[in-house]
Amino acid sequence: MESRRSNPLLRHARIALGTWCWLYTVLCVLATFTPAGVPDGLGRGLAYCLAAIGIVLGALWVRGPWPTQTYSRVFVAVIEVGIAAALLMLADPFVALPCAAGLAVNGGYIAVFHSPKMIVAHQVGSAVVVGVLFARALAEPGGDAVVACAYLVLLILLLFSAPTFSYVLLLVLRREASKALFDPLTGLRNRRGLAAAITEIGDRVGVVTVMVIDLDDFKAVNDRHGHAHGDAVLRTVANAIYAAFGPPAVTARTGGEEFAVVTHIDPADVIAQADELQARLAPELHPGVTVSIGVAHTDASDLVATFDTVYTRADTAMYAAKHAGGDTLYYPHDCEYASEDRRWPASTTPPSTKLRSLEE
Repeated sequence: MESRRSNPLLRHARIALGTWCWLYTVLCVLATFTPAGVPDGLGRGLAYCLAAIGIVLGALWVRGPWPTQTYSRVFVAVIEVGIAAALLMLADPFVALPCAAGLAVNGGYIAVFHSPKMIVAHQVGSAVVVGVLFARALAEPGGDAVVACAYLVLLILLLFSAPTFSYVLLLVLRREASKALFDPLTGLRNRRGLAAAITEIGDRVGVVTVMVIDLDDFKAVNDRHGHAHGDAVLRTVANAIYAAFGPPAVTARTGGEEFAVVTHIDPADVIAQADELQARLAPELHPGVTVSIGVAHTDASDLVATFDTVYTRADTAMYAAKHAGGDTLYYPHDCEYASEDRRWPASTTPPSTKLRSLEE
């Protein structure tokens, strides 16, 4: 639910859900003013209790923010029990049976925001409630069995078919949307996927490190050996990056022969792993193709707001590495984990003083 909380488009959804809770309150109150509604005494008291719960839930939705996953599950459970109780208290089963359509609203909410298990649980509960109401309608003296059967058919269409089709449609749309976040050649995220991942990760405690990785002289590979061979090289690099920086790190191909890594592990460890990545790729890449890496880090507590800035710093460092001759890992000037001259070629061993500064 974290990403949904920050989505401004769902502010209107919160208001709509709050209004739905208040309308449910109105129905509970109206049921106390008709002979076909709840009986006097305990039934009326329960109806007013359900109305009060509806008022509170509605206020919470309108006031916001978007709920956590746990709160949302509690909301679903309360509404499920509340609607079932209200329906079973109604004195006239031929009034209660069509009113069971109110369960469809909760079913729609579950289909959009929760798992298939909750959808199944909702449908089982709805089937039990509708089955009891249908049996009461058939047993009602002078009741019209044809009308009861017609209500049952409509409820099956509304309560069971609609949420299922809605969930399947949403699942297809989500899968299609997720494809737009990944690079089809390498399987890593693309630029849009990287931005989405940063939003989903959110702000955390600690330090976040961003690396920008670029292949040196990659154009020569395409020119001499064709794009098919170039694509194979890109896949090799992508696989090596993913192997070195797997989840929960975020890896992306941001364009052409450029890649990015966002990780919350210690920056000194990232630098060591980046150097190992260069050494691992050296024998696998086409002769003359090397890897230049720019590294920058920032406070993870403000990642979403500062990501563009730290990414630019890492990107600038990467271009500095390329201008220094390539096959180089380069740090920004203010990186506390950097050595004195802030760079060394991957193919050479750094002086021991630089190694000590990294270990510190």
